[in-house]
Amino acid sequence: MNRTNIGSLIVIALFVLALPEGTDTAKILCFFPTASKSHVLGAQQLLKNLARRNHEVTMVSAFPLSKPVPNYRDIYIPIEDSFSAMMADFMQGGSRSIATIMPKVLSASLDYTNFTLNSPEFQQLIAKERFDVAILGYFLNDFIFGLGALLKCPTVVYFSAGMSQINNVVGNPQEIASVSHILLGNRNPMTFFDRVKNTLVSLVEVGVLGYVHSKTKPYYYYNFPSEKGYPSYEEAKRRIPLQMFNWYFTQTAPRPLLPNTVEVGGLQIKSQPDPLPTDVQTWLDGADQFGAIYLSFGSNLKSSNLRRDKLEAIIRTLGRLKQRVLWKWDTVHMPGKPANVMIGQWFPQDDILAHRNVKLFITHGGLGSITEAMYHGVPIVGIPMFGDQDRNVADVIAEGWGVSVSFEELGEASLTAAINRVLSNPEYANKIRDISARFKDRPQSALELATFWVEYVLRHKGAAHLHYQGADLNFLQKNLLDVLAFLGVILYAVFKLIGFFLRGILVLICGKKEQPKSKKA
Repeated sequence: MNRTNIGSLIVIALFVLALPEGTDTAKILCFFPTASKSHVLGAQQLLKNLARRNHEVTMVSAFPLSKPVPNYRDIYIPIEDSFSAMMADFMQGGSRSIATIMPKVLSASLDYTNFTLNSPEFQQLIAKERFDVAILGYFLNDFIFGLGALLKCPTVVYFSAGMSQINNVVGNPQEIASVSHILLGNRNPMTFFDRVKNTLVSLVEVGVLGYVHSKTKPYYYYNFPSEKGYPSYEEAKRRIPLQMFNWYFTQTAPRPLLPNTVEVGGLQIKSQPDPLPTDVQTWLDGADQFGAIYLSFGSNLKSSNLRRDKLEAIIRTLGRLKQRVLWKWDTVHMPGKPANVMIGQWFPQDDILAHRNVKLFITHGGLGSITEAMYHGVPIVGIPMFGDQDRNVADVIAEGWGVSVSFEELGEASLTAAINRVLSNPEYANKIRDISARFKDRPQSALELATFWVEYVLRHKGAAHLHYQGADLNFLQKNLLDVLAFLGVILYAVFKLIGFFLRGILVLICGKKEQPKSKKA
């Protein structure tokens, strides 16, 4: 046997020894029906790591990998343009009211999830193959929880953000008195009026969740009808053994979480950045003197759709800077592009933010972008557009590592002032350096943690023991109202009996009181 063969055997042996005890290679399905590329990045990192560990993984999504990976298979379902019209409207200054947006986003999410679920490609896949575990990408589409019964395998829910309606699925306690609602941002500790707001928002959410439930339920029974032996909609949600959130406790106020809720914030971030494309590397390396700025409105919003006055204000502002700028731009050409600006239709954002010369990130404030900036210690100028972005940027401002420019106030003067404020004041860079160190300080990486828990569910055949019994209780039971009512009835009965016996004893001791004789007329 030659040295090459011996070396190969040693590598294989070390790989096998590195696997946790009892973990066999498995067939893993990831069903991720989303029109947002940023939402799927963390799941892709997880699947690639599982594939490296010799599991056979299949990703069903609208975003196949650009480069093939061994043991990794993509099933492409074209839904990536589902939000295009809505995103274009935001960039023109359209209404960003949650009351206006919510019904549209919910309807689109339900429709494209249903399209993916019933696509010929997915139906052919599940007709021919069986899987050991399914990872489900959640975003206002919890009717997909019926896939566990359809595929006859345990399911793990992955959510690229964190919202209380998915918390309800596994029964995480919602401590309204002490934990700020996600829509209110990080408030720790809360003042009296914060708790008033928290209570009101939580009550409104009950109504919103009822609305979401009523819209989602028909999709569940259409795909998983009871007459075919599928569990009820409510039962399907209770069967989820594990959920993973792409956030970490240092990003929020501390909150109580059950063992079946795993925080994997930063899952999409690579511990060791990949080499940058040559042109990008050269551009950033040449920014040693003044530094570089990265500008991106995320994977859904297209910069070319910006209202003309806003776009021109950004271009004029950037053109006057000494810094080099990388701008994620969605077309080949940019009208009036300044000489210090380099454009690209897709940039490896995580790897760019890791570059030593990147001093500022101008962002829409999506959770993924905020998390990557936090990890790499890059302060931000936020221009929030919709959804949770206002709250995300507000948290950054409160923490002291960025400033905000609203879409309505976005102009050359306001943007220039915001950029100069962050770049000229070292306090922003110092603050995010400390926050970054805190975010990174954990016993194992987000990727290692997520990989462990997926394999844990595999090793323990679905890990039914992770299920929290409190998730099965209704509102009355969960809040002990039935118990309090029962005890109230018992106490009432006891007091009535005591009163009855006391009256009886008094009658025996004192005798009956003689009734006065009535006077004759």
